[in-house]
Amino acid sequence: MRPYDFITIDFETATRYYRSACSIGIAAVQDGTIIDTYYSLLQPPELEFSPENIAVHGISPEMVANSPTLDEIWPEISHFFSSSLVIAHNATFDISVLKRSLCWYSLPNFKYVDSVSIAKDYVSGSKSLDNCARQLGIDLGHHHNALDDAISCAKVVLCCLSRSGLSNIGQLCFAKENIKIHNMADLKTQEMFALSSSQKTSPKYSYVSPKSVTPSHHCFNCQHPLYEKAIVFTGELCISRAEAMQLAVDVGARVTSSVSRKTDYLVVGKQDLSLVGSDGLSSKQEKAYELNNQGKANIKIVSEDDFLSLVNQGVGV
Repeated sequence: MRPYDFITIDFETATRYYRSACSIGIAAVQDGTIIDTYYSLLQPPELEFSPENIAVHGISPEMVANSPTLDEIWPEISHFFSSSLVIAHNATFDISVLKRSLCWYSLPNFKYVDSVSIAKDYVSGSKSLDNCARQLGIDLGHHHNALDDAISCAKVVLCCLSRSGLSNIGQLCFAKENIKIHNMADLKTQEMFALSSSQKTSPKYSYVSPKSVTPSHHCFNCQHPLYEKAIVFTGELCISRAEAMQLAVDVGARVTSSVSRKTDYLVVGKQDLSLVGSDGLSSKQEKAYELNNQGKANIKIVSEDDFLSLVNQGVGV
């Protein structure tokens, strides 16, 4: 199969961290027509969500609890990026999400273009995706649904190409000085992105990767109740998540991001009722209870105080 003329992509994220992708949409264009699409909900690290982000796209932790992570679906979608031009609306954001989420992969150094620059000569006023769609007579569908936005982006590009009178996207990119073709490898990404002025100044939780937390020493008490135990945290703790993780690994425990049959302890903090279900349980709690009830695991569900007691005093619960 020959390369697509171009593909458009869109991500929604769970927090202000670029690596917190919770959905992806892809539209592939060939000969002026969208011939292929892809959509998936994604499970972000720690299943942590910011209320501000949920308010934008409507995706909640419960909706993605059983979804794949972006790295798990990468083998399935990597062919889209192998030899086609990649276009996104406000492309720095979407390419940063891809790059930060898959930093351990050897990504192809694809070329990408921001559709905002393509729309410049054909849309007046704001170059937001909804305004571009409105002025160009494009049905936006459900804005902030990743696939609908990817499709809308593709239609914006095709409409601009049609109005330019040029034959293909390559001619359009080279004909307009304001359209810059970038190399993915050259993009320098930060950990987080700025919130818009209408959003709050900080996410509910600050993401800390379990892999980034290492013991401060290597001499452990093998009799400690948490030694070599797998621990998962959920909810807001009185101490920071990073501090809690550090306490755990310093007594020889293993901190993981999701509940599984191998989990020994689930430490439960205060839950945000706007994020959890009517029962007040996070998706991690529900998974732990489900595994326990099915006899597939024996997960001890403890409070923050119980956890600190175990760490500091070595007293079982």
